[in-house]
Amino acid sequence: MFTLPVNTVYQLVNRMETEFPDRVAIRFYNPEKEAVEEILYRQYAQDIRRVAASLQAALPDIEGRRVCILAANSYHYAVSIFGTVLAGAVAVPLNLQKSWDDIQYELELVEASAILHDGLYLEREPALGEEFGEKLLPIDGYRAFAPAETRECADRDALMAVMFTSGTTGRSKGVMLSQKNLFAPMPAYCSPFGIMLKQMGVDHYDFSSFTVLPMFHIAAFTSLVSWAIMGMAHNLCTDLRNFYRDLALMPSDVMAAVPVLLQTIHRDVMRGRQDRLGRLRTLTCGAASCTPQMMLDLMDHGFFIMQMYGLTETSGDGTWNNDQSAAHIHSVGVGDEPTCEYSIQEGELCIKGDPVMLGYYKEPEKTAEVLIDGWFHTGDLVRKDEDGYYYITGRKKNLIILASGENVSPEELEKLVSACPDVQECMVREKDGKICAEVFCPAEAQDAVRAHITEANRSLPLYKRMTLVEFRAEPFARNATGKLVRS
Repeated sequence: MFTLPVNTVYQLVNRMETEFPDRVAIRFYNPEKEAVEEILYRQYAQDIRRVAASLQAALPDIEGRRVCILAANSYHYAVSIFGTVLAGAVAVPLNLQKSWDDIQYELELVEASAILHDGLYLEREPALGEEFGEKLLPIDGYRAFAPAETRECADRDALMAVMFTSGTTGRSKGVMLSQKNLFAPMPAYCSPFGIMLKQMGVDHYDFSSFTVLPMFHIAAFTSLVSWAIMGMAHNLCTDLRNFYRDLALMPSDVMAAVPVLLQTIHRDVMRGRQDRLGRLRTLTCGAASCTPQMMLDLMDHGFFIMQMYGLTETSGDGTWNNDQSAAHIHSVGVGDEPTCEYSIQEGELCIKGDPVMLGYYKEPEKTAEVLIDGWFHTGDLVRKDEDGYYYITGRKKNLIILASGENVSPEELEKLVSACPDVQECMVREKDGKICAEVFCPAEAQDAVRAHITEANRSLPLYKRMTLVEFRAEPFARNATGKLVRS
């Protein structure tokens, strides 16, 4: 297991300056220069300290104040996250794609003292300036400041960040995380790369990560930390429309793949266009985002696939699957022990340990529903095999409870429907006491899809059979992380 050399953001920034000041920390394409810009760890640390200085000047009583970040992915965003924490404030990354109603709610909920922004949201929603104008600060304003003299955090258990969940129903909840929460799973995030390098016959850590995840997402936040701990480089792709351009300009080894990109990569590989990906060979992904065959295909073409399962409420920690075989391809992996304890309670996966959140911001009742005697109830239904591998079988809140009392997992049926190559998306739900499969597919493929569902039903007990099939002309709505939004 990787031995963690740091436990706070203060220690991490010091490590940047003392352990690998001349290594590349971040690369990004600068459209003004029409070239890739490289930031060394020495400069990265100094800019983080500049952010801290700018915030301390704007908010003299900054300790514990909430500083929101409302901007597109950028180098400025990365230094703003760390600089906010280093200054003693609470970082609140926000989703630039959300409606004004949602953003207004979140800003008011956390009682924002300052809002670091790049102008994009303000241009779209002038109401931001009308209501919070005096709190708006340019996200690149730190450049006018000298690096701050900073100090170690007084309490690793204190509130460090509020990360809003990407819920599939209702308002997002503000997950409260401490520095202790954030750093606890870092050995698990770093150690798989040692396993990967050994299996690939590589004996060095000169790797670059191609980053496309939005920085308001817990996976992007923790990646900024873990890659800095290892002294590796982040190659920032700030717009998916420039994916291939940026990948060519910034050759990368590793990428956390969102579902749509994983599908694109698989399609390229299977069509003989793997050269478009350069040296990209390692993909980390949420296991629910890809089919087993897709992962096996990529493994057969030389890719190392790291599957994972985690939640914002557990600082992204949960389970990891580094097994490159078909035996456990359906699994989300094994637990991060001894960092966390695991329990299956009435079919639901529960997790206890240092990565588990402090609670939901200003929502004690919702916190009490999921944090019981120290156990975080994930809401995910699982089974565990004899080798210790976990398999997600559905969401507890999505269960269809029939009049007969039988419970049906819609996710189980959705996998059966999605096995049809003509199905682009599907969602299974209860309608008028029956199980309905709603499908998005080409109009000319509807008969083939119906036939596939009829055949799938033959393998199911009567109470699980999909007796209604409906087709839709548009794809389903998705949240910021690509999950289907269930109404």
